Amino acid sequence: MNSEVGSIMGYLYNLYPVQVYEEEIPQDFAVPSLYFPPASTADGPDTVSTFQKVYVLNVKLFHKNAQKAHTEAERIADVLRSKRGLIPLLKESGEDTGDFIRLSRIETRVTDDYASIVLNWTGRYWYEREEKPALNDFDFTSGVK
Repeated sequence: MNSEVGSIMGYLYNLYPVQVYEEEIPQDFAVPSLYFPPASTADGPDTVSTFQKVYVLNVKLFHKNAQKAHTEAERIADVLRSKRGLIPLLKESGEDTGDFIRLSRIETRVTDDYASIVLNWTGRYWYEREEKPALNDFDFTSGVK
């Protein structure tokens, strides 16, 4: 799991402190609970120095019935919207980095058994570059015509 998904997990847990699953949902899972499957990604170019990854995270929210799950999902989504879709980016230790994730889309869905909160965001990452020796001293010799 990357730090962005971990930060989202922590943020949603603070809004809805229930049992959290991230690997697989067991047969006798707790209700209410949250399930964080791996985020889907697509990549693309960004700048000459960076590339971007577009993430889609489909968080499943379980409750006594689908309607209660949807009510909680919508409450959580409204809190995210009221914060302008900003989620603090955390280190693995839980310490705030000072950076944030900006959600580009927040959507809720309801099925027969659970509700989903679908979160979209874009991350930017540096390309790996070969280290080249730095130029220390150079002289320009030119005349003005």
